[in-house]
Amino acid sequence: MPTNQVNIYEPRFLAEVVRTAPPIHTFFLDSFFTNVKTFVTNRVDIDIVKGDRRMAAFVHPRAGGQVLKGTGYKTESYAPPLINPYDVTTADMLMERLPGETMYSGMTPADRAAQQIADESRRLNDAVPRREEWMAVQAITTGQIPIVGPGVNEVIDFGFTNKVTLSGNNVWGGSSAAILDNLEDWVDKVLINGFANVDRVIMGKTALKKFLADKNIMTMLDNRRVFMGEIRPSNLPNGVRYIGALTKPSLDIYTYSEVYLDDWTDPETPETKPLVPDNMVILIPSNPGFMRAYGACTYLEDGGSWVTAQTSRLLRSFVEHHPDRRMLELQSHPLLIPDKVDSWLVATVC
Repeated sequence: MPTNQVNIYEPRFLAEVVRTAPPIHTFFLDSFFTNVKTFVTNRVDIDIVKGDRRMAAFVHPRAGGQVLKGTGYKTESYAPPLINPYDVTTADMLMERLPGETMYSGMTPADRAAQQIADESRRLNDAVPRREEWMAVQAITTGQIPIVGPGVNEVIDFGFTNKVTLSGNNVWGGSSAAILDNLEDWVDKVLINGFANVDRVIMGKTALKKFLADKNIMTMLDNRRVFMGEIRPSNLPNGVRYIGALTKPSLDIYTYSEVYLDDWTDPETPETKPLVPDNMVILIPSNPGFMRAYGACTYLEDGGSWVTAQTSRLLRSFVEHHPDRRMLELQSHPLLIPDKVDSWLVATVC
């Protein structure tokens, strides 16, 4: 009997279905972009009012008061990009057994279609938060979100300026490295420029290695008389690893191991890259309350009427003919907006 044929008289047993899929980690979304809002429009406008440190003036009792000028405000307008993954089911796909289905299960094509829709819905829904997490990390690490895809090529720029790049012997691991001084200076810089107290530092893989290998850091932590911090690694949910804490400056240290597949820079050779670059550190408040905005989702229904939904996700199914097929698509217009610009700092340290 040819090897590609099944002997119906031979007993067979399907042991199990092995499904492997990477977990979905959304540490940046869940930690920093917690202000979730949906809009019924295609654009999102934000009025930004940034105060200053002016003090009230001394005046003579007979001179009268002095006007304290307001700083005014500016309006930023953003257009959330479209995310629109879809899948197609054709009739011939429903004539073959599904993963996990026994050879004589008795499932009809309609039964398989129902299960196929459930599986496809789950797959489409998994892809969107991965893109949103990537957008969130790009907004923090670069202050920009590049929107690159079929028919679109633009950059959303939030005007972020708290960027530092170490060079020469000052890089972490260099002969003149001063890691603790760097961290203290950067904490002060965020307080001055962004009016925020940072209490977390997220380190890339290489930056963390340089930090842990620094003799000054290890000597400081080993001081028995003065408690300056501790290194106590532990795994946390959402792909995050807690490393330890410093008391001066007061910072909790984390590293984030999530990666993404870059398949647009060179489609022929997709590359897996870390979300947080290996040579980078991020100093950020633990709960800045950045905005996660969703624009309106609009589609044309079968009756010919346009429908607009104010929602973060829109999953719909429709039928096309010649050939017969069912389309399942998910529509979303997310935009991750760090609306308190300069309330964090990004440093390239090695």
